[in-house]
Amino acid sequence: MSKRTEDLAAARRLLLALSEGLSKAGQLLFATGLADDGRTVSRMVTDLAAMRRDVRAAHHAAIAAERGTTATEDNR
Repeated sequence: MSKRTEDLAAARRLLLALSEGLSKAGQLLFATGLADDGRTVSRMVTDLAAMRRDVRAAHHAAIAAERGTTATEDNR
């Protein structure tokens, strides 16, 4: 696995952990009556989801490039 692929995999793991943590924080904020802050955190979670999709696509493309296939072929 190349350095780039390893870095993308690490980024995916970190973004997932951050997303899970923010989701929990948002739930706690809503539960304690801090709805405005909870909504702000919810928007952050939404933004992270978009980042995670982009990083996942880049990671899959990097893996496919290392294998010498295209991302489409890899999904078959």
